Parts: sequence; C-alpha cells; structure tokens
Amino acid sequence: MKIFVNLLILSLIISGCASTSVEVDPGASQVQPTEAKKLSPYTGPKTVVAILPLGLSERAAKRYPHLLQKSVGMGIHHIVLESLFDTNRFKFVEENPEMVKDIMNRQWMSASGFVSQNEAVEYGKMLGAEKIIYGEVYEYSEGGEQISGFKSRKNFIVTVGVQIVCTDIQTGEKVALGTSSANAASYSEASKLAISNAIYTLISRLEKK
Repeated sequence: MKIFVNLLILSLIISGCASTSVEVDPGASQVQPTEAKKLSPYTGPKTVVAILPLGLSERAAKRYPHLLQKSVGMGIHHIVLESLFDTNRFKFVEENPEMVKDIMNRQWMSASGFVSQNEAVEYGKMLGAEKIIYGEVYEYSEGGEQISGFKSRKNFIVTVGVQIVCTDIQTGEKVALGTSSANAASYSEASKLAISNAIYTLISRLEKK
C-alpha cells in the first residue's frame, strides 16, 4: 500500500511538471492576441494622398535599439501603404525616393517620433496631394514566458502601438487620427494588426465629417 501511495505522489509531481503555463512580463501591455477590425466595402470617390514614413518614438528605441534599422522602418512604411491601398479609398501620389530616405533618416533612424505638422503639409504640397498621412510607432515591447514541460520560450508576445494622422494640405488642419496597440506572436503580425486597426479608426472618423 505504501508503495502504491508513493507511486501516486510521484506521478502527480511529474504531470505537474509537464503542464503548460504562461507568465506575462509586466512590461507587456496585454497578453491576448488582437483581432483585426474590418471596414465596409467602398466604391465612392477617392482622396489623393501622400504617405510619409512613420517616425519611431525615442522611448521605444531606447528599450529596443534593434528597431532603429532602416529595414525595420521601411517594412512599417510598406505595411501602411498596403493597408491604405486595401481600403480602396485613396489615390496615391508618386513617392519621392529622396524624400522618403530623408524622412526615414530623420524620423525613424534617429528616433525623433512624429514629423512636424508644418513639415508634413509642406511635403504634401510638394507632392501635389490633397491630404497627407503620417504618424508614429509610439510603443513596442516583447514579453511573456511560455513554459511547457521542461522547456521555456521567452518573448513570445509582441506589442506594437501606432498613431496615424491625416492632415488637410490646404487648411493645415488635422482632420482625423487613429491610434491602436496590437498584440501578436511576431513583430510583423503585431505591426500589421496595429496599423490596420489604426487606419480603421482614422477612416471611420473621416467618414463622419
């Protein structure tokens, strides 16, 4: 009988070690994956816009200096372009490669955050747009530890926060903005979700005007 009890206790200990649990880094804002918001189909007139590369906040760059790579900033820029294109609500002016490079160097790679509103308007005039869209990646974090059996996996939750602004070229007025923070298993997935949901809010506000 004593042998049976000891075996039972041992089996409980082993099964406890093999269970899966999640411990979340307090630095991560949320732990649940973020759901994408969907805009209704659109077939109306399109606004002529210029898209500037997003800036990177100093706070995010200090915690995660690997974000300062140009390839990371360009990746975000392409996601913004693609997400806006998919809404079917805009016509895009032709990009000026030198302008994009200049903004990327001054706003992303130096972690200066937002391009100023006055600069954005001037860029929009130079490109012949009706409105200019720009913004900032203001939040980034990697957190969480997943324990399965005797193995663990760290930083399996990535959080990305963005704010996207639309400004009228003629009046210089900010006509709408969208802010979103998203959680996902990878940087690219979290970025796409955050940008997509920020654009959803931006367009929802534009359509109410």
